[in-house]
Amino acid sequence: MRSGWLTLMFAAALIFPHPVSAQGDLPPAGRSRFDQLIGSQPVPFPFSRLVDTINRQMQTDSGGLPPLKITLIPLGRSLQRDAGAPDFFRYPRVVAAADGAGKPGTLPLKDRLFLGYHEKGEVIEVISYNDAAGRFEFQVVRDYRKGKTPQVFYARRSLCLACHQNAAPIFARPLWDETPANPEIAARLKDARRDFYRVKLTGTDIAYFIDASTDRANLFSVWQTLWQQGCGPGEAGERCRMQAFAAALDYARRGSLPAPGILPALDRAWTSIWPHGLAIPNPDLPNRDPLAALQNPDNDPLLLRPPLETWQAPDKTAFVVGLAGMLDVHAAQRLQAADLAAPLERLRARGAFSARPFSHTLLDDLLAEPGTARRAPPVRLPPARIEPVSVARDASPLVAPFRTHCASCHDTTLPHPPNFLHGSPAEVEARLDHCAPRMFVRLSMAGVPEAARSKPPMPPAAALASRGTDPAHWAASPELAALKRIVASRLRGQDPASLLRRPYAQLPPCLPPSDYAGRGP
Repeated sequence: MRSGWLTLMFAAALIFPHPVSAQGDLPPAGRSRFDQLIGSQPVPFPFSRLVDTINRQMQTDSGGLPPLKITLIPLGRSLQRDAGAPDFFRYPRVVAAADGAGKPGTLPLKDRLFLGYHEKGEVIEVISYNDAAGRFEFQVVRDYRKGKTPQVFYARRSLCLACHQNAAPIFARPLWDETPANPEIAARLKDARRDFYRVKLTGTDIAYFIDASTDRANLFSVWQTLWQQGCGPGEAGERCRMQAFAAALDYARRGSLPAPGILPALDRAWTSIWPHGLAIPNPDLPNRDPLAALQNPDNDPLLLRPPLETWQAPDKTAFVVGLAGMLDVHAAQRLQAADLAAPLERLRARGAFSARPFSHTLLDDLLAEPGTARRAPPVRLPPARIEPVSVARDASPLVAPFRTHCASCHDTTLPHPPNFLHGSPAEVEARLDHCAPRMFVRLSMAGVPEAARSKPPMPPAAALASRGTDPAHWAASPELAALKRIVASRLRGQDPASLLRRPYAQLPPCLPPSDYAGRGP
């Protein structure tokens, strides 16, 4: 069990690869790229208008495909997976990734903006990059339907990171059987006879581009970690970052790979900072055919994913190329004939290469050195908001433990995941009673050998890891025992042992049907 715990903590390190990522729900600095794109206006509705707004910021690729790559997932694994019930193929989830190069003068969106839209859930889930904070932000657009004014909130990171364990987008590995790349999924979507917001039912091409975009986006945290920590402190660290930036510009402008001896400071600092190597995050969910008769429990996105690999030495070429990929290519090309040594040194003297997040603003500052005009200043944005939570008015000892361990995921405004802690004390009591069978099973899974589990335990493994909690300790803890006792007292005579033997899908839904009423068309 101890080795399993070490593996868990190793994976947990991927969730917060650098200090900035571990901060709260609101941006610690700057704003999300989605906020910058939308500005102070309401989010465009319907979804096709939002797609047009995003596509106008990017260039169509050489193959003629739109820059925002979009696919449909009717039977997926997201929080909105049940929102389309029972008409899953009429109301599929829409998944989109910005994959196009930005037009001149625009902020780059490529690999920085990802959307998950569900019409019946009236929600868009947004993952978009925040350059100033050096992290992806998680947001939700509520009331996204005709006749309503969409409301944008920053989401609970603890809820999102249970599946998005690298604080970045995720997507399945090939063959992408949850998408129209699966011929049977495509056929059932066609039978629904809808235009699906002008989304074409394509094969593996679009799924491949989305997969590749999420892979690149997950490496942003690696490049930020090397940039902020790997070069080290002081003037030596600043010169290391300046050299890395200059090499990235050379690659962005001319495709020139860095010299082998570049960044000696990174070599010197490597073994002291990462004596056991640097883990490279894994953005890939296992491929899953949702129409298969038997579903593999290993496909659950709540399960911790091991790293793709562990670097025992710095891959400086990958680092430089990765930084170049985060730059605005059009802006870099404007420096084509410039001698950069002197302006870079002036930027360093002003503190531009201190250990703060790598950002395209470095390129803006460099362009401003010879007097070139900067980009237009960003528009004024409305205040950033967090999703509302219930005011905890219930002092019941039978509710308080659940607020301690479960509220970050289950006190939300929408029923996905089940929001059994949201509402008045009477509503919370009723929902806990209704949800008790499923809650008892998920809590009990902590004491079941991993190979025998029907579902991942709750709280999720990533949540335990982020708290520094040993899962073996949690399984034997008085806190878990208390939660199970309280839930068992709400089972209304049902035998706890028989619940564990029943297929999980046959247990009553966690929320009563009335909690889903009124949502969707």
